[in-house]
Amino acid sequence: MHEPTGAAIIVRMRFALAAAMVLVVALLCSCLPASTIGSLSPTLTVADDLGLAIPMQNGMPVPTFSWQPRPRLDLDGDWLVETADLDASLTMTARDSSLGAIEAEAAGRQLPDYDDSAWQPIAVPGTTNPPPDGEEGGAWYRHAFAVPRSWGGEAAMVKFGSANYVADVWLNGTWLGYHEGGSTPFAFEAGDALRPGEENVLAVRVDTIPLGTRSDIVPWGIVDWWNYGGITGSVWMEAPPATHIARADVIPHLDAVDVDITLWHSARLGGGDEDPADATAARLRLSIYAARVDENNVLDPDPRALVADLDDPLATLNREVDLPSSGQAGSTTLSLLFGAADLWSPARPALYVLRLELIPEDAPVTPFGAEPSDELWDTFGIRHVAVDPDRSAVLLNGERAFFRGVGLHDEALQFRSSGDLLTGSPSETPQQAADELADARAIGADLIRTGHEPADPTTLMLADRLGFAVWEEIPLYHATPLIFDRTMSRGIPQQMVREMALRDMNRPSVLFHGFANESTGVEERTDALAELHEIDRAIDGTRLTGQAAYGWQPDDPTSAPLDVAGFTFYYGVFYGEDPGLDTRRALRAAHEANPGKPIMALEFGRWADLAFDEERQRVIFEETYPAFERYRGDRADGFVAGVTWWTLHDFATQLGGIGVENFGLYRPDGSLRPAGVAAAATYSTPGGGGADLMLDPELDRPRARPERAVGDWTLVGYLAYAIGLSLAIMSLGLLVLTRRGGRAWSPWR
Repeated sequence: MHEPTGAAIIVRMRFALAAAMVLVVALLCSCLPASTIGSLSPTLTVADDLGLAIPMQNGMPVPTFSWQPRPRLDLDGDWLVETADLDASLTMTARDSSLGAIEAEAAGRQLPDYDDSAWQPIAVPGTTNPPPDGEEGGAWYRHAFAVPRSWGGEAAMVKFGSANYVADVWLNGTWLGYHEGGSTPFAFEAGDALRPGEENVLAVRVDTIPLGTRSDIVPWGIVDWWNYGGITGSVWMEAPPATHIARADVIPHLDAVDVDITLWHSARLGGGDEDPADATAARLRLSIYAARVDENNVLDPDPRALVADLDDPLATLNREVDLPSSGQAGSTTLSLLFGAADLWSPARPALYVLRLELIPEDAPVTPFGAEPSDELWDTFGIRHVAVDPDRSAVLLNGERAFFRGVGLHDEALQFRSSGDLLTGSPSETPQQAADELADARAIGADLIRTGHEPADPTTLMLADRLGFAVWEEIPLYHATPLIFDRTMSRGIPQQMVREMALRDMNRPSVLFHGFANESTGVEERTDALAELHEIDRAIDGTRLTGQAAYGWQPDDPTSAPLDVAGFTFYYGVFYGEDPGLDTRRALRAAHEANPGKPIMALEFGRWADLAFDEERQRVIFEETYPAFERYRGDRADGFVAGVTWWTLHDFATQLGGIGVENFGLYRPDGSLRPAGVAAAATYSTPGGGGADLMLDPELDRPRARPERAVGDWTLVGYLAYAIGLSLAIMSLGLLVLTRRGGRAWSPWR
């Protein structure tokens, strides 16, 4: 046992006080009357199209949010903002009864000719409440931009990467709709509100409801991170044709891929002419290319940048499809068999590029073939992650896995020379995200837990390309039975899971979806986790599900509906006495309570505020990590599938007035703390090595080449092949027997 010094006791008391504050808020929220439960409904629904579920939001299929080679207007940059005291009760009331009052409250701020000359400039993406002093609250945003005249007649839509927490959007004074949830994307059709060839104005009302004031939002109370408010993600407009490919979801198998494709025919054409694509049928052409990543394209979001030769696909497939009628969606699935595909893993992040072309039956023909009316591009990887219940192991591509990880918070912090926090933003540049992953690789990590929210899309793009497994989750944080009951009854956690899963369907790096962190209750939590697991399975099914339960309760039974049993372990820090011995005991208890489930250690770590703390932080790493190594899941008798140090870098927090959590393996100046030195000497994984594997100029070969691409005739063809082969073998055997007089060889002769 290590006795804490006076300074450490003071710091520990600070965390005890913060924990007490969480309890007080929970008690206060439990006393809130039922009337505080908002009537605002989720905006995402799932429609069934001949057995294939189509996710719909704001009157259209949930689109892809990956970069597309379509007419596009990037709306990031300087906007105008005015902070405001917004009525949270109006915010959380169904719009059929609150929109009039919201627009009255707006006093014209949503109208295109409103005088915003006194408003302040603000960066988008960014935040209205930067740390360390910013406070949550409401704000109005406005942005003027020109739209090309050629967009008339196209299915123009406006897309948001994220806005925290409830965003209402107007285009040229026309209300497009709303979205609830601070970490996931959403989109609206511009419709007749768009003015092609003229100046257009977007107005956005964003209510960042202060945490701890309501019990029906997610997250709800005190959190140990910074709750960045405002428009926190990128904003852009896209103009595909009226009939276009809305999304393409790749479901990988070890020897094949299925591609679920959603087509959409917009009923609103943005004030243009009728849809020029009068054809009722079309052809879908699917092409797959090997991805090549180098120093020139690793940060490029355009999938085409990864293709060496657009005229040399690995596989192609054509399918005739019926086009949906106006205002309708259609769906189809294309399947390809891969004979010798390279499999994605952190050690070898093999990627492919998907290209889909929609070619109407009356498409004009050029010297290069029929001209597609629309294209959709994306990247994907072929990998299979599963649980072997007989050995309590996570299997990646059939092999037992043990991941060594770090936690990240997707934010960019600036520090003064004194080391104090100057400011922060939820927006990282691609280079900042790459630098962060380079730091993770430098200490040997191959798993990233992306805080307590869905990951930043750029982080996932780079994790795919460089080779990091990812655990991402929705922000059900410190939820109580009351929180589970109220938020699940509103359908908000369910929507967040759907939006996270749909956005990241084609990201091979995402191996795990988490549904809660350090929450309480048994029956309510188990029921909620079971429902979220089923929702995730219905949409995705290619990832493992879990939660991060309290490590001081290793016999927690609520992971029963999930694939893995995850815990946070802070023995010798917040509870327990001996970091190593107590952690080993807890791991054995967790394994016994969750037979057949791999154990994930999703947090262990300690703060390093003072010089003494840095040394104590090193001791915690060196005494705790061997407990996980002892039961590592890539060994025959192991059951721990992964471990995550909390965290890679220091992060901003609203918890208890702390300001910055100095949990990082790195100091703000980029140097390693002693615990970071210990991790770098211990982790030693091949993860993150995509830079070496794929940026090698001497590596001149395709990433993979499928033996054959097949379509609907696959099953018939293979049955015919199998029957024919069997008949041939039988005929040959009969011929041999006939020639030998009917005498067969026998070992008993």
